[in-house]
Amino acid sequence: MRTLAPLPAYPSTQARKGFSASQIAHFHSNLSNALVQVIALPPAKRDTPPTCAFISSYAGDAAQQILETLWEDIQPVKHDDRLRQRVLLLAEKLASSAPGLELKTLLDLCVAFPTKITHLRSILTAAFDGTPNLTSKFTSEVVPAFTSLLSSSRSSGLYGLRKTACCLTNLLRPSPPDLVRPFAHDKDFLVALARAYDDGLATISRSYGGIRIGVANRQLDSWEKIWLDTKVDIVDAFHIIVTTMVRDISTASGTELAVEADRTFEIVFTLLGITPQSATVGLADAVPFLNQPLIADYQYAYDLSKTLSSALHRASRDDARMERLESSLRSLAVERPDGGAKDPGALKLLLRSSGIAPRATNITVPITQLVTNKGKAKATTPEPSPDADLDMQVVQVLEIFPDHSPEYIRKLLTHPSFPFRGNAERVIEALLEGTAPCEDALGDGVAESISISVPVMDAPIERRNVFDDELMDIRRVHIGKKTPGISSQNRAEKEQIIRLAEAISVDSDEESGQPKALDVMDLDDDIDEAGTSTVKILVEQAYIRDPKLFDRDGETRRSKKRAELKQQTGWTDEQIEGWRIMLERNPKKERILQKHEFSGNRIVNMPIADSTGDHPGGGQRGGGRGRGRGRGGGDSGGGGRSGPGEKNEHVARERALKERHKSSNRRRGHDKKMRKAGVGPSE
Repeated sequence: MRTLAPLPAYPSTQARKGFSASQIAHFHSNLSNALVQVIALPPAKRDTPPTCAFISSYAGDAAQQILETLWEDIQPVKHDDRLRQRVLLLAEKLASSAPGLELKTLLDLCVAFPTKITHLRSILTAAFDGTPNLTSKFTSEVVPAFTSLLSSSRSSGLYGLRKTACCLTNLLRPSPPDLVRPFAHDKDFLVALARAYDDGLATISRSYGGIRIGVANRQLDSWEKIWLDTKVDIVDAFHIIVTTMVRDISTASGTELAVEADRTFEIVFTLLGITPQSATVGLADAVPFLNQPLIADYQYAYDLSKTLSSALHRASRDDARMERLESSLRSLAVERPDGGAKDPGALKLLLRSSGIAPRATNITVPITQLVTNKGKAKATTPEPSPDADLDMQVVQVLEIFPDHSPEYIRKLLTHPSFPFRGNAERVIEALLEGTAPCEDALGDGVAESISISVPVMDAPIERRNVFDDELMDIRRVHIGKKTPGISSQNRAEKEQIIRLAEAISVDSDEESGQPKALDVMDLDDDIDEAGTSTVKILVEQAYIRDPKLFDRDGETRRSKKRAELKQQTGWTDEQIEGWRIMLERNPKKERILQKHEFSGNRIVNMPIADSTGDHPGGGQRGGGRGRGRGRGGGDSGGGGRSGPGEKNEHVARERALKERHKSSNRRRGHDKKMRKAGVGPSE
């Protein structure tokens, strides 16, 4: 049976720089396949120290890359999504069994995979179930560590505080309530968090020269974006903690309810008693998320007074602390401009830099007006509900009652037949007291409200460009290809080119010399073309009789038949052998040879190439074969003379052959002729 090798430690980013892209891809593929086999093992073989070391090294490297992207303009290295899914699945299995995963590994996983909330919540829940003392470890190790980091925010600088806030938020977001309570019950931690938000970030901002929010449409400095992102993370972490506190109050009863209420009052009054360095700023100069304390910005964003009033209603109806708490929180409120929407304050710099487009105003029209557009209009996509205040109220109720569906809460807030319409506080009270109607009883009213008004559909998208508003001059419209007039200069250049071409053609006709093999071989002509060259017919018939006569070897060249063929055609050995090569490559080879199949035993009259040579007589008439239509000189020793008809025919054939192939001749001497005409480069 094959033994599965243990998982190795994941190489660091510095070590992977020496790998090529293909090597990294191959390594990740093998690692992903190995994870599948490890996950399928039983717990005894799976939950080993090497496996835990692999998860720890992988999570640590991925978390380090995420933290580096917080202040560097780089993108984290993207791994195979299947590999990440299998790492999370293996981590969940390891966390559910003893000894589980280390606290550092759990934190690294939360930082490395901030978007995998469901997987991380499963891992932390499994770790909480598999490790009974995990809550005590959070209380004794994790919370004091974050308290120390937040307390030293001034000395650690902007980057240190940014990293601390990111790790804290990423840890709290997927954590179950049992792991959030150690943070919510620790007053020292909450005080350190508030001071880091107030004094720590204020000191850092002054060291950089301050943030200017009055300048519109300006580019943010790198430190300004990091500073604002840190504020957002701290507010998010505080919101998760407050949500857990309110949920504990709403689910507690009896003595436990009184304990939770006392703890909440103590923490909130402690935060209200903190005097930040920005306390000298008047209420008129207060800017949300710029120079306000943490408790004030949270009250401005989430209306903490209403949330606590609804949650503490059962425990402190006649408690004077509740009235003092509400008055203190409301005194921190920043007035809205002209009673309009909330001012995002310093966060508008982030909204502007991220390119978020403003929401268009939706108008409601009767349904009867929409019915008149029958069937011919372009399809449009309806926009979702534009009521931002309603969405905020739904989120506020769901933070306390997450078990209810958003649709049910929205129906409670919009139903016209109940007194808590549009009031999140009354909805929370009704849910706490159990007097809220069921979802089935809310159907008719919602349908009625929908029938009253329908959001207007968007107009169809129309493509436009910068020339749409310009008037078109019909007189300038031209259809078809333009024929520009030829100027006198262009005409002169054209005549010069024609003269040079004529000079080249004349030079080609005046050239002399025996044509080469390519000049006499025209294998692409049609087989029925009139005036076929006699030399070509002779060579084709010789090839049909004996193809070996055209072989390229010494024995064939010295043979008697090759000598006769050379004498009849006037070709050299290279021309004869080259003709065969061209014939073998010709796709019309079969058709060329088929025209000689039924030609019979015809005698082809072909003049000998060298008609002036003296040949020894042998008593033969005419001095040999192939002398054309002229008669020989009898039985004398001479070779005989050709008649005048044969000579004229030979001259005409040579001239036609030259005329036929003069393009080829001109191409071979192109450079020399162009230089002679004065066009080409000089030597």
